[in-house]
Amino acid sequence: MGELLFSCFIGIALGGVYFAGLWETVRKLPDAEKPVRRMALSFALRTALALTGFYLVMQGDWQRLAAALVGFLLMREILLRRLGKTNPTLTGGMPYGSRGH
Repeated sequence: MGELLFSCFIGIALGGVYFAGLWETVRKLPDAEKPVRRMALSFALRTALALTGFYLVMQGDWQRLAAALVGFLLMREILLRRLGKTNPTLTGGMPYGSRGH
C-alpha cells in the first residue's frame, strides 16, 4: 500500500512539472519569435520527462503505473480549478469552464 501511495505522489509531482511547463509555454507564446518551435520543443521535453518518470516509477508493476497516473490526473484537476479562475487576459482567452456565448 505504501508503494502505491508513493507512486501517486510521484505522479502528482510529474503532473505539477508537466502542467506548469505547459502553462509557462502558453503564457510566453505571444512573445515568442517562433511559437510553433517553442510549443513543439516544450511538448517533446514535457512528454519525455513524464514518460521517463512513469517508466521509472512503474518498475514493471502496472499498479504503480496506475497510481502514478491517478496522481498525474489529480494534479491536472487541481491546476485546472486553480488556474481556471485567473484573469482571462493573462492567457488571452476565456476562463476554464466558461462558454463563448
